[in-house]
Amino acid sequence: MQEITQLHAIFDRTRGYINRFMGIIQPIIDAAQDEHTRLYYHHILEEEEQRMGRLQELVPYLEKVSEKETLAELSDRELSQMLSDVNLERFGLHNFREHLELSLYEFQDDETRQTLDGMREKTHADYLQVKEIMAALSERFSDGSHPDLTDHDEGHDIHQVDHLKASASAAHGVASVIKHSAPAHAVSGNISGKKGLTVGSLKGL
Repeated sequence: MQEITQLHAIFDRTRGYINRFMGIIQPIIDAAQDEHTRLYYHHILEEEEQRMGRLQELVPYLEKVSEKETLAELSDRELSQMLSDVNLERFGLHNFREHLELSLYEFQDDETRQTLDGMREKTHADYLQVKEIMAALSERFSDGSHPDLTDHDEGHDIHQVDHLKASASAAHGVASVIKHSAPAHAVSGNISGKKGLTVGSLKGL
């Protein structure tokens, strides 16, 4: 039952990460000076709230299953349902990692960026571990069936990027373009009266 115990630990940890992340981005929504920024982060917040709701059911269930003597006590139907729920949260880990990566473009203070990047790295490691655990658990089906374990990053090397450095470079590059392309009085006016660099403004550029 080691695999179930590991899954329980992973998803219990990510519940804590989601709570921290929602607390970090809520002030952006509350202080948004344009509708695009507000809607962008509100959409991310809603996705994580929905995932939190699923985890509030899955984590206690995994804890209950981990207390069984062996997985043989689960029928193929019960095992299939559990793996289906876990696979959905594997995709949830993938999305959460991308939400953390996107938020790195918003925040410029070192403490927040280090917190976000630490959660991002651990979430990616958890995503890969869940995939391995699911592959091992699927071998226990008596009919030889296997769940779809497609890698959501297939064809992309995004997880190989140093996002902490990349987001800092992107933010610096955009700031440099603004500084050298706009009149001095316009730049100073924006600094004093407008919100800072946002994911929305980066996407627009």
